[in-house]
Amino acid sequence: MARRFRFRLEQVLRLRKQVEELRIRELAQAQGELLKIEDSLRAHSEEEKAFLERYGEFEKIGAFNADDAMAYCQYKDWLLRREKELRRREKEWMKEVERRRQAVVKASRDRRLLENLREKQFRAHAQEVLSEEQRFLDEISSIAFVRRARALQLADVHENLGR
Repeated sequence: MARRFRFRLEQVLRLRKQVEELRIRELAQAQGELLKIEDSLRAHSEEEKAFLERYGEFEKIGAFNADDAMAYCQYKDWLLRREKELRRREKEWMKEVERRRQAVVKASRDRRLLENLREKQFRAHAQEVLSEEQRFLDEISSIAFVRRARALQLADVHENLGR
């Protein structure tokens, strides 16, 4: 009976699969953070556009005093700082997404390397089992051939004796 295929590095392969899945989840998490920041940037842009439109209307009707102008300047500065902060965070998360994507690629490559090794060893094992089966069948055939030849010889001897 042929022995069962056993890949000695199966535990390592399972570990590499788990690491790859973890890296994929980390990448998805980073992409989620990046999407949140991009949504915040869009909302910020809309908020800034609405503010500038309101300011333009106040400016047209001349309903500005010094306090309103100061409040406008402070709010505009705050909007600029907020946009800079969001852009900075966006760049950081873009770098983080790329770093995590590279980690996923590396983990995937490591896993595929072991899977390819396992497949190669499995094919070698299958070929060895096939060879063993062929040798067994050849042996059975040769034994049957020898038995038939002996049986024929014995039949000839009995026939010759009977004459």
